[in-house]
Amino acid sequence: MSSATTSPIDRWRVDLTGIRETSWPVIAAIILLAAGYPVLIWSNRKFVLTVAQPIVDTTGGLVQPTLLVYLPVILVVIGGVMLWAGRLRLRDLSLRRDDLRTGVVVTVGVWLLMQVVGVAVLLWTGEPVQLNETWLAGGALAAIGALVAQLFGNALYEEVVFRAFLLNQFRHTIQRRLTTAARWSVLLALVASQVVFALIHVPNRLVGEGLALEQLGPTLLLLFVWGTLLAVVYYRTGNLFVAIGVHAFMNTPTMLVGPPDAGILTAIVLGVLIAALWPRLERLTDGTRSDDVDDSHQQPSN
Repeated sequence: MSSATTSPIDRWRVDLTGIRETSWPVIAAIILLAAGYPVLIWSNRKFVLTVAQPIVDTTGGLVQPTLLVYLPVILVVIGGVMLWAGRLRLRDLSLRRDDLRTGVVVTVGVWLLMQVVGVAVLLWTGEPVQLNETWLAGGALAAIGALVAQLFGNALYEEVVFRAFLLNQFRHTIQRRLTTAARWSVLLALVASQVVFALIHVPNRLVGEGLALEQLGPTLLLLFVWGTLLAVVYYRTGNLFVAIGVHAFMNTPTMLVGPPDAGILTAIVLGVLIAALWPRLERLTDGTRSDDVDDSHQQPSN
């Protein structure tokens, strides 16, 4: 199929031929752990915060409870189940060293654009351009710590589990059992994996945020949409670190100036633009990239 007639869904940059398939018991174990761990944490929230507080205080907030909560599950789920029991490699989870530079460049670029929008919002509303209250009230270390907890904790864990692992493993299974058509296997795997992603957040929304059962529907739909956006960012770029960066800012915008909501909205819009314009944006992130660079992770067109 020529590039002139290739549909966007045929231009995914994650190629399953370079990703090992693991067993269904491993996949089931990952889902069960991903579902059970939040329940365990939220049901023992006071104890977790009590244990974490001395570390938070000692580090001035640089190490946050979120990071401490996610480090053990990263070790067990990714290190123990995926890599050891599942016999996967880091590159099977799209954790490739060659992708790190581009991921860092894009993440920094997204953050800088978020600050520009923050300044623009303040100027538009006639409010003074000054340092965000988050940095003044809790201190710089705490503000940075909240972002660190996302980049090396929550966002990292969820992108590996729900995008790099479940999406690709579901796709393996669908292509083997239902259809070999790449576009349909991607769509079905995307829907299934992001439904799981949304449902995993039920304990957080019920216990952590105190939502009523009737409020769950819209919340879960929104989570499914955000998960789908991040999956598309990952599949369009072929770079999980880019998705981790966008995810982190959607959760914790870390705005120097301007309202946090403006930062979250900007991160979402930039995620959409990255997914839509990535082949062009990639050239901007790496001026040394040449046509003969190995793109072994790129999804071939049908």
